[in-house]
Amino acid sequence: MTKLRMAALGGLLLISGCANAPKKAANVVLDRWSQPSADAARRIMDQYGAPDDATPNKLTWEAKGPWRRTVVWNRPQVYRTPRDFDLLVQTVRYPLTREQAAELIAFSGALVVNVDRGELSSRASREELNYLNLNLADEVVRGTKSIDEAQLAYKRVIDLSAAGKSSPYLAGLRFKGK
Repeated sequence: MTKLRMAALGGLLLISGCANAPKKAANVVLDRWSQPSADAARRIMDQYGAPDDATPNKLTWEAKGPWRRTVVWNRPQVYRTPRDFDLLVQTVRYPLTREQAAELIAFSGALVVNVDRGELSSRASREELNYLNLNLADEVVRGTKSIDEAQLAYKRVIDLSAAGKSSPYLAGLRFKGK
């Protein structure tokens, strides 16, 4: 980012009393992002409003919707694996033991567990997929699904969604988070 753009971004962030400053700052950042990252960030801004923090590489929302934190990362448009599309990280409060954390990591590589902070996060390309990951993770922790059953359920829900059918697993958290 050029010095001029950084100065403009800094100036926008320092404006006090202007309700549009966070959104303007975010848009300055998004103008420099890869298209998939910018699209993901705009979807989240449409849903939750302007971010609480904007840096050249990420936008962050705190305590919006069911989420403790939502982060959209700017990633270059170079895709080698499906994980490269996971630009959206959403976090809920979810205290876990280290054993439970290991079980969840075995269920899905899209999950990030911070045992010390009592947080569970999911990385995906869309919010609906984060709902799906976290809802199934909750079922694994509660013992209503094994890891294999949760992985199979994930595939089934994705297939149903691709066929135009809805699922409560994609519509929101089915447990109390935050």
